Amino acid sequence: MTHHKSGSVMSNTPAHQPVEVESLLHRRSDLSTFLVHLTRDSTQGVSAREALLAILSGQQMRAVTSFGPAAAITRSTPYEASQRAVCFTETPLEHTWMMCQPIAARSVRLSSYGVAFAKDWARRRGVNPIWYIDITPGHDWLTNPLDRLIKEAIAQLALSPIHPTSDVPDILKLTPFMEQMGTGTRSTDGASYRKDFSWEREWRHQGDLNFTVDDVVTILAPETDHVSFVRDLSAQRSAFERTPPLLDPNWSLERMIIALAQADG
Repeated sequence: MTHHKSGSVMSNTPAHQPVEVESLLHRRSDLSTFLVHLTRDSTQGVSAREALLAILSGQQMRAVTSFGPAAAITRSTPYEASQRAVCFTETPLEHTWMMCQPIAARSVRLSSYGVAFAKDWARRRGVNPIWYIDITPGHDWLTNPLDRLIKEAIAQLALSPIHPTSDVPDILKLTPFMEQMGTGTRSTDGASYRKDFSWEREWRHQGDLNFTVDDVVTILAPETDHVSFVRDLSAQRSAFERTPPLLDPNWSLERMIIALAQADG
């Protein structure tokens, strides 16, 4: 220790070296290194389980639903496909169970079946976090300019159609990565509304997303179906050199860690 004339003490311990951000993030329990895609029962009679088997056997997640503020205005036009995306959540694995619950005001009921990928892999493939835009009445500094840009682009397309896949206007390349949130009263019937799913921390990929079995970190399914699911997956996809580990979204973090560790061993 070094004593100054004032009597204060100065430590000889060297200053801390800067810490890599990756080291910090690994200790953030509210962040996840994975992105999860959960399936659901379709209106065409395909169950969430069947949908996941199809995804894994085909090694492709298909973008079949349009998202974002331009979804409605591009519907039934040649540009509808530009708004279709595959959705993920960066909710930590141990909290994925809450995504599978029936939630008030949410029209989609997600199942306990899904697949998880490493976030860095997904980013390399063009998966991106979405931008939540506040549509609460009075908060029009974002929504009004955005709506004008969308309408201008659609009007221009009507005057001089372009190739719907190679020449999509820039604004329509952005809108699949946006989602509205807010509260207010509908002008049509005076009913109040609340739309805010920003807590889902959604990521999206515009268009279909292909992958290999080696890209899959884990498969999510109810524990009671693990044995049957592996059997059915093997029957559909004999080319799988390995079956990714299976987790139940309702398991605790400790149990998930044990299952992943055993799979790695």
